Amino acid sequence: MKQRKQYIINKKFQLKTTFSLIAIIFVIVAIIIAAIGVNAAYNNKKLINIIQIQDNIVEALIAYSQSPHDSDQKLAIQNIANDHVKNITTIKEIIQMNNLLLLIIVAFVILQGLILYFVLIRKTHKIAGPIYVMSNYFNDIIKGTIPNPRPLRKNDELQDFYELFVKMVDAIRSRQEGK
Repeated sequence: MKQRKQYIINKKFQLKTTFSLIAIIFVIVAIIIAAIGVNAAYNNKKLINIIQIQDNIVEALIAYSQSPHDSDQKLAIQNIANDHVKNITTIKEIIQMNNLLLLIIVAFVILQGLILYFVLIRKTHKIAGPIYVMSNYFNDIIKGTIPNPRPLRKNDELQDFYELFVKMVDAIRSRQEGK
């Protein structure tokens, strides 16, 4: 059986079916991404607030360490300042990772949409193809010509329906030949 190069046979049916399913999936995914995004944005906002509070605390400690105190206090304040810098760096990395994860999710959803589009077009092609073939045969019958139906491709859908259609065409042919 000859392999078709044109996958969109019944544009209205195939695109409507494909885009309806993709739209449903995108709405569900958009809700999930929105929930994740809102949560990540909220967490990022809290982390930025923590950074500001920590900066204020460390600045106050550094200002306090400038006044004459014992060296142990200055060392403790310096250790706090060093830990603060490490913590701020870690928090900023977490914020960047949250943003990166959101971008990865969005990219994955777009890729998923493209894959779904091609899979659904191929699947609907296996339905639209037999309908297209039978529609042409119906037109032949309407014009008074009895077609010689060819078999459908092995992986086409509607095989049982097509077999019934072929029996109908054979019955019409038998009646016409009997006249």
